Amino acid sequence: MSFDKIINKLATTDNKRAYLELHFWILCSSTIPIINIYISLSSVEIVFLRTMTAFVMIFIFLSIKKISLKVKTSHILLLVFTGMLTSIYWVLFVIAAKTSNTSVTLVGMATTPVWVSFVYPIFSKKKPTFNELMTGLSALFGVYMIFSSSFAYSEGMFTAILAAFFAALVTILTSKSSRQYHYLVITFYQMLGAFLATAAVLPYYLKFIKQGPFAIPTLVDVVLIIVLAIVFSIIAYSSIVRVMQKITPFSISLANNLAPIYGGVMAYFFFGESEIMDLYFYGGAFIIAFAILAMPLAKLIFKLDKVAPEKA
Repeated sequence: MSFDKIINKLATTDNKRAYLELHFWILCSSTIPIINIYISLSSVEIVFLRTMTAFVMIFIFLSIKKISLKVKTSHILLLVFTGMLTSIYWVLFVIAAKTSNTSVTLVGMATTPVWVSFVYPIFSKKKPTFNELMTGLSALFGVYMIFSSSFAYSEGMFTAILAAFFAALVTILTSKSSRQYHYLVITFYQMLGAFLATAAVLPYYLKFIKQGPFAIPTLVDVVLIIVLAIVFSIIAYSSIVRVMQKITPFSISLANNLAPIYGGVMAYFFFGESEIMDLYFYGGAFIIAFAILAMPLAKLIFKLDKVAPEKA
């Protein structure tokens, strides 16, 4: 089955289905730290191979489907720039996963809605609502509770929070283009930008940071990188771009706060007791979940989603 058919089956015009689709990919994406931990390569090497594979494969697919890549020059530059930010986000994400554990990495990423709350008004020229700020701060408090139980991984936590900042920028910038072009075309230019940025940094990284040659990937590395490229860099990424047509950047980043819960549970089955946290972690996870569910439940119970009729 083609990528296009897979995404079309998952995406519908119904907002409820869009939310279900979003949470499905959040559940799947919470396994990314686990995958990165099992890859023997360094962070920059992983992202280089991942973006190169994704870029080549999506180009072949678009060529076969004869989908036009025609985009305004200014928009191409924006999409490529967004892809460059994506490469920074992914490199930091891998570093966080390799210097801490899955739970800590995903908890750091859960600060994304807080960054969105403060950055989004700059791009939209719209003041953040009280509900958005309070929900973001509530999630941040939950993250703080979890962080208080994991000081041993402070480096990984800080790196994950920094990655969350770039993830917020990518989410906001991508949402601005999501309604203008085909989701796979957007993904193509962003993967191009991510690949170019990583390729430009790679020689410097190998010479001055790693101080060694590019590592030869094992068979396991190749398989896992292909999974990252196809499942997450193309299918999941493109699917979320489509979701952005119906859901705000804040709602998307807020829903991502469930990733620590999903990932923590799955990581336990892979790494055992090393992923078990104390009561602070589970208390923080509860606060994060409550922050995510409070607004939708309030709308459902009190019918806040009804729009008042316009005055004549």
